Parts: sequence; C-alpha cells; structure tokens
Amino acid sequence: MTTDIWIVTCILLATIIAFVLDRFRMDLVAFVSLLALLLTGILSPAEATAGFSNSLVLMIAGLFVVGGAILESGVADVAGRWLGRLGGTSTTRLTVAVMLASALLSAFLSSTGTVAVMLPVVLSLCRRADVSPSKLLIPLAFAASLGGMLTLIGTPPNMVVNQELRGAGLETFQFFSFAPAGLLMLALGIVFMCTLGTRLLPAQATTAADAGRNQGLVSRPELIHSYGVDGQICEIRIPRGSNFAERTLRELGLRSRFHVNVLAVSTPDKIRSRVRSATVRKCSPETLLHVGDTLFIKSANEEAIAKLIREGQVEMVTTSASLPKVVHLAELIIPPRSKFVARTVRDLDFFRVYGAVVLALRKGNQPVSTRTSDTPLHPGDTLLVAANASALKRLGKSRNDVLLVSEQAEEGDAPLKPVAYWVIGILIGMLIAMSTGLSENVTAVLVAATLMVIAGAFRGTNAYQSINWQSIVLIASVMPLATALDKTGAFDLVVDAIVESPGLTSPWILLLLLFVVTSVLSQAISNTATSVLIAPLALELAAQLDVSPYPLLMGVALAASTAFSTPVASPINALVAGAGSYRFGDFLRVGVPLQLLILIATIAIVPLLFPFSP
Repeated sequence: MTTDIWIVTCILLATIIAFVLDRFRMDLVAFVSLLALLLTGILSPAEATAGFSNSLVLMIAGLFVVGGAILESGVADVAGRWLGRLGGTSTTRLTVAVMLASALLSAFLSSTGTVAVMLPVVLSLCRRADVSPSKLLIPLAFAASLGGMLTLIGTPPNMVVNQELRGAGLETFQFFSFAPAGLLMLALGIVFMCTLGTRLLPAQATTAADAGRNQGLVSRPELIHSYGVDGQICEIRIPRGSNFAERTLRELGLRSRFHVNVLAVSTPDKIRSRVRSATVRKCSPETLLHVGDTLFIKSANEEAIAKLIREGQVEMVTTSASLPKVVHLAELIIPPRSKFVARTVRDLDFFRVYGAVVLALRKGNQPVSTRTSDTPLHPGDTLLVAANASALKRLGKSRNDVLLVSEQAEEGDAPLKPVAYWVIGILIGMLIAMSTGLSENVTAVLVAATLMVIAGAFRGTNAYQSINWQSIVLIASVMPLATALDKTGAFDLVVDAIVESPGLTSPWILLLLLFVVTSVLSQAISNTATSVLIAPLALELAAQLDVSPYPLLMGVALAASTAFSTPVASPINALVAGAGSYRFGDFLRVGVPLQLLILIATIAIVPLLFPFSP
C-alpha cells in the first residue's frame, strides 16, 4: 500500500471512530477530516470543496426549505389531525394508522420533521384510547424511516446512490423507482409491528401525561404531579410597607436572590375603594408590582420562601396554590440537534427569550423539580413550562430546538391559511416535474423552494432556519472522503480483495455483504455518511464483476434506512426514546428482528425488480 492510501485509511478510521464515540458534532468531525485531506495534499482545494457545490447537496438544502414550508404553513399539522379523527381505540388499528401516516409524510418530508409533526398527535391518540405511548412511538419512528424508502427524495441515501449513477454516466433511478421495494418493506414493517413487534414492545406503566401528552386532555393536577411539582406553587401578597412594592421583577432579582420563579401577578380591580375582581397579568422582567398584588411563585426550597417573606416583607396567602387560567402548562421535548442540548435553562436565558418559565423537567422516568435551571439538557428530555398563549405560539414555531407536545391538538380545527393552498400546489407541481422527468430533479426542487418563499410560506429568515446546516456540512464534507479513497486507489484494493475471494463473487452474496455493512454502520454513524462511502464501492464492484449496479445500489439505499436497533441510530429514535420512556434494550429487541426481516426481503425482491444482468 502506498503512503497516500495509509493516510486516507487512517483519516477514514479516525472519522468513523469519532462518529461512533459521539463526543463531537458530526459535521465538525467530517469537516476536520476534510481539512486533513486538504492539508496532507491528498486532495486539491478544488476537490476538497467540490461537495459544497454538488447538485446533490443543493437539492437536499432545497428539500429542507420545501419541508419547512409544509410545516410552517400548517399542511403537515392538518394531515396529523386528520389521522386523529381516524384513530380508534384498538392498538392494532392505531398502529396501522400511525405507521401509514408517518410513512406517507416521510416520503416527502424529512423523517425528523415527520416525527415532529406526528409526535403530539400520537400522544393525544394514546390518551384518548388509553394506550401506553410506548406501544406506538417506536412504530412511529420506524415508519418514518421506512417511508424514506418510497421515493427518490424520501431520504438522502436515495439521492446519494442516484448521484453515483449520474456521475458514472448511467441512467438514474426515477422518482418512484424505490416505491415497489419500499412499499413491500413498509408492509412487512406494519405486519411485524402489529404482530410480533407489539409483543416485544414494552407496556410502560407510565400514563400518557408522563410521556408528554396534550395538555388539553390532562388535568393540571395530574400534569403537575407527574413532574413532581406538587406543593411547590404558592401565593404571596404584597402589603403596605413591603420592599417589593413599586419595583419591577428585574430590579428585585427574585430568581437570583431567592431562587423562585414568578408565574403570574394578580392585581385587584377597585371601584369606589371596593375590590370588585382581579386582573391577572403576564410576567416579564419589566412587570411592576403594586401594593395588594398577589404573586404566584414556584420554588422547591422552603428556606428560600422564608427568606423571601422575611426580606421582602410580604405575606403568605397559601402554600398550595392553583395557577390562574391565563397561565398555560405545556410540555416540550428536546430534539437531538437542538441548540438546547448540553446547555442549561439558565444558559439559554429561557424566560427572557421565550417568555416561559420552566417549572420542572424529566429525564426518562425521573422528574427533576429542584435546581432545574442548572441541569444540562439532553435529547429526549421533556420540560414542563408555564406560559401565556402567545409564548406557547412562539415555542411551537421553534421546531428545530424544541417540540411542543401540548395544546397543539386544541388548535385542531383551525382552517388552513391561504398560503397553505399555494404550498400544496407548489409541492404537487414539484412532484409532477420530478416523477415525469419534465426537469432535472435539482432544478425542480430549487424552483419549488424559491416559490415557497415567494408565496409567503416563511416569515423573515425562517427559510434559512428550516435548513439543517449540520446535515449539509456533514454531507458536503464526507463526499470528498469518497473521492480521496478512489483517487488514492484504496477503493481498488477493497474491490480487488473482494473480486479475488471466490466466496464473494456471487452477486447475491455481494448484495448481502453490502446490505449488512451499510446497515451496521448506519446504527452508529449517519446513514447519509454511510451511503456516501459505500455507494461508490458498490458501483465499482458492479463494474469489476460485470453485474448491474442497480440492485447493489438499491440494496445500499434500503439498508441505510434500517437504523432501528439503537436509540442513537437516528435523530428520530432519540426523539421518541424520551417521550416513550424507552430503554436501550427496547430498540435492540424490536429493531434487530425487523432489520433481519428487511434484509431477507431485500435479497429476495430487489434482484427481481432490478436483475443482476447488466
């Protein structure tokens, strides 16, 4: 082996190890590997940066914008509410409905976006049907992955293998070329989850409230109890002579001095010196307190309350208060790529930025109601917040950083906005253009993304925010690594070793090998990064063995969508892991049999749809 091959091999192994260890962001790891290839002279500057101008990367960025428009306009939410009307009380019927809806959305949206839309709907269905969320959330996640097998744009690996064909000057897959195999895999997944899968899934004793159900369907006492906040909300009154009178919450610094959060302020209305009623005001740092005001506060520290009463010269009204109706309770879930991850509520300045107070959080089944502001957040954590309606609306639009899984169903039957019809029309036009070959796929996607912005589907810079830049940088940075493997001859070594091995020259065995390698790597690193590395290898092997590349590349694409066996195999697995209170072994127990089933089906059906004969 040459020195260049050793260098590229070391960079590849170091990159994969860094991905598996998950100590650093995947896009950062990929970009560092790109720099290493550039600094060692393996790649020229033009070769190293080619990924950022690649049509595949541009198309994926455009699809993020299209998917974001579908979410922002409310089209996806309407689809989810439609599912809610169909949901019955049978676990089997609910499983089928949830998986079909999730797969359909995922065929055109990102899998993460699909689960973000479906999660609150499914949790609401669980409440109505008295079904444990753990019975439906893994099927939801798996169906989102299986739905990516249905269309060319369903998942990035499909577009990666298509790009390899285009780069080799071969006829590419069509928009629905993946559908026959994908529909079979989806059918197998649904049958599996409705039979053996439902027996393997845990039946958590937790109620739907424990997993973040819709607040409109759960009583406040039940919700507060599930987060361990019982007895931590009290009322204090500001009498004459109090040190708090005629001062703002910012001036008083109640959170930093006394470790209490003010949730609402009730001010009595007076007519002719007689109290008629009270007006409850929302809280902000500039809220001015007056004599006679009643403060609803939350604190888990009795000593802090005693200090507050003593130094502020205020009166205790009750130590077990009920929140006023204007204060809404809601639950949020932290998605995997949120900017909240590894940061605390204090770091985020949550109250100032979002206008909501974090009362408590849950890590799996464990509630954390003390020192909540200083607890680092992780994917799957759920937060219990108190806020007014406008603050919850702002939080509901922050899907990249936090998912609102309460009160959304209450918005239920609101009519579609006018822009939603434009979004639907543009989406249909894009799909027609891509499926009939009226234009290049990248052209159709970029035109559709531009029209979505012009139509007003986004406000301000939301179109840019809808793009998952981490994924874009990851894909653009990994692509040159495949170029380096080919340029240095490392691919040729692997191909020659396989060709010279009599047991691996059968195309059936080769398809099996590629599927297993891709599927296993996808459990630990990004399925997109995996397909970027494996697809060129499959294409080269097909050329050397004189077999058609289509069944091998189709097998790679299908295998890349089988990230079922670990909660960290994909962002959607991590997302439902917290909401469903799943353990690592739950994914392993359900995911491995399904992966084996998909493997067997792939070996059986793909060569029939795409023969090995060139």
